[in-house]
Amino acid sequence: MKRLATISFLLLLAAAPAHAKNLAPNGALRPQLLAQALAAHTAHAGKAANEGVVVVVDYSLHSKDERLFVVNLESGDITSYRAAHGRGSDTDHDGLLDRFSDTPGSSASPAGALRIAEPYYGKHGLSIRLDGLDETNKSSRERAIVVHAASYAEPEFLAQHGKLGRSNGCIAFSKADFDRFIASVPEGTLIFVSR
Repeated sequence: MKRLATISFLLLLAAAPAHAKNLAPNGALRPQLLAQALAAHTAHAGKAANEGVVVVVDYSLHSKDERLFVVNLESGDITSYRAAHGRGSDTDHDGLLDRFSDTPGSSASPAGALRIAEPYYGKHGLSIRLDGLDETNKSSRERAIVVHAASYAEPEFLAQHGKLGRSNGCIAFSKADFDRFIASVPEGTLIFVSR
């Protein structure tokens, strides 16, 4: 019952733009995107087992901005992070995502609902696999779309270039942000990616 009340509260906030400033630093989490993420969270409740947290990625924002939001559905608290997108989604490398794709070899970021799966160690160190839950991202595991830390997502890179670098379609963080993210987002959490 508490979960239902919290989700109802978040939906009420999502429907009321005047309250959007309370949702995230600088009011960056758009209410309509939060509403879409909560609808996806409900629709995929059997596949995404973590009921207490949802992650929203708003790729309409520039890569220099905090655009990945971890929403605690129990408390309503939201933590925001910078996150890189795929090079195939931003071919002119201006820091803005232009398109999504689930095509193998596209190096583009996929859209829709994904599930945080198991951690593993790869070329970027500790990383987290993602399972696509929608038609728009069903090839995510096959494409090795994961969450990881990367040097091109570090504050020094941003300071030098005015934008983050690009991944091969993965969600990439600075090392410090990645460590904070994995400490707060358990396996089974739903990630909703849109713009």
